[in-house]
Amino acid sequence: MSIVARPVRGCPASAGSAPAELLGLAHEFRVPIPDVGVGGYGEVVVRRQPDGAGERWAVTDGAFSGLRAWGDGEGWRYVSDIGRTAAYRHSLEQALELAHQVAEIEAACYQAEVAAVRPGDRREDGGG
Repeated sequence: MSIVARPVRGCPASAGSAPAELLGLAHEFRVPIPDVGVGGYGEVVVRRQPDGAGERWAVTDGAFSGLRAWGDGEGWRYVSDIGRTAAYRHSLEQALELAHQVAEIEAACYQAEVAAVRPGDRREDGGG
């Protein structure tokens, strides 16, 4: 068996239309929480409105059940508590920008939690 090089015939698909078509198929984007040197991995998930009745997006924690969405000034709130209209209120661009901000907040919170429980940061003499 041998492999012979041969030219590909035909017109390539337009580069401008393919990304728009692919974007129309996407229903979520994942924004990683920055690694702040304390271990762990996490992500913030931007999800499209599930009923497909529009181009509204939510910044979520990515859970399969008990899904929470980020509320400005409120932090994480259960979608079942605030309703889909309140959760899925962003355009894609707004949701992605907010997701990056939330990822930074989550990284800072995680770093603070780890610093609070590190044995080397506490007094070991039992004096409290």
